[in-house]
Amino acid sequence: MKKNIIATLLVLAISMVGVLAVAGGATSSFDVSTQVTGLNYLAITETEFSGTNMNDWNSHNGTQITSPVPLNTGTATEVAFLNVINNKRDGVSVYIKADKMESVANSATNTYLIDYTATVNSVDYNTASETVGSFKEIITTTESAATTSLFMESYGITINILDTDLDNAPQDTYSGTITFNFTGA
Repeated sequence: MKKNIIATLLVLAISMVGVLAVAGGATSSFDVSTQVTGLNYLAITETEFSGTNMNDWNSHNGTQITSPVPLNTGTATEVAFLNVINNKRDGVSVYIKADKMESVANSATNTYLIDYTATVNSVDYNTASETVGSFKEIITTTESAATTSLFMESYGITINILDTDLDNAPQDTYSGTITFNFTGA
């Protein structure tokens, strides 16, 4: 009888291990989350950016243009690079506006204006034909969408002074401003 009690206790003990294992085998979990804030950079640099991450950008960013770019020819010349960085899934629109070049020091006596064409991303902005003060889209939201990772692109900026304007200009120093703007979706 003792053997039967011991055998019964062993059977109960073995079957309780399965029950206790199921009861004690519950899982616990927790969620993690983060929020990525918007990141948008627009910079004009002397050299083309070819990096793939923000560390590359931070080391390249030191070549930003801070002084006037001299133009001495009536042929198309690549003068700088427009760099666009953003993490917006819907992308950003980038716009250009350019002013005609006018006399720097003698604007009261020299009212001559020099027209030119600024080209970025195969889009031309011609100061002779565009509405004064108006922006023109050069990069669309579709082109700059950050769908799989950070969007980083460098676009050449080409300037072409209209030959007749350059050839007919009175001696002077002329300057115009090219402005870039962007809006996020």
